[in-house]
Amino acid sequence: MSKIFIDPGHGGHDPGAVGKRSKEKDNVLKVANRLKVLLESHGHIVRLSRSTDVFLSLSERARIANAWGADYFISLHDNSATATATGFETFIHSGPVQSKTAGFQNAIHAAIIKEIGIRDRGKKRANFAVLRETRMPAVLIEYAFISNVNDESILINEVEKLARLTANGIVNYAGSNKPVTSNPVLPKGDEEQLNLTKSEREELAKIFKHAREKEIFSSGEHEKSIINGTMTLSRLQYLQTIIAGAGINNGKRIK
Repeated sequence: MSKIFIDPGHGGHDPGAVGKRSKEKDNVLKVANRLKVLLESHGHIVRLSRSTDVFLSLSERARIANAWGADYFISLHDNSATATATGFETFIHSGPVQSKTAGFQNAIHAAIIKEIGIRDRGKKRANFAVLRETRMPAVLIEYAFISNVNDESILINEVEKLARLTANGIVNYAGSNKPVTSNPVLPKGDEEQLNLTKSEREELAKIFKHAREKEIFSSGEHEKSIINGTMTLSRLQYLQTIIAGAGINNGKRIK
């Protein structure tokens, strides 16, 4: 499986953004520690830039990830502005990036926005140091606004949810050594199986193969699950939102 580097922002003498009830450095560290466990359960090798309340420079974070040979880099942050600012957004570098980078961002963004319950501020690009100086596909996440009382409640009280959604997005792109639970988890009995003919399954698998060749997905596990009939309707619909977000529109959407 993949080597995944998780970077909880700030730390030590740098608290990051400060809300009425929490600090950014603490919120993102809690998510990172839980995210590590979830990704390891899918067979990935995971390293954190920090697992405690210590300070590292931005360049040091990138240097460690590069030296380790990480396949993917994810930096976790909380946003801050006015008391009314709200929403979730992701960033990749504003300069030239690997084709995989956009696919990685698409997968993470789609997984989180599906359930986080706040405004989608979009998939963006910026010249952030950790994105500029890393040599692997890198995404920076701004979960929500710590300056907004309602957003801050998500950051404080929904650590497990944020970690799970982030893990889902990463695993949807980087793969897993075990079956991935659809996002969101549905009550038992709601996981409707696809009722498709062999030719329909093969045609659908071609679309997912095309998405993989465009590096929207990094493995062929989705194609295999369509062909062998183990793909559920809810999971297919979720994955199709990732494909659509990447601008691939060939193939009929299953409803």
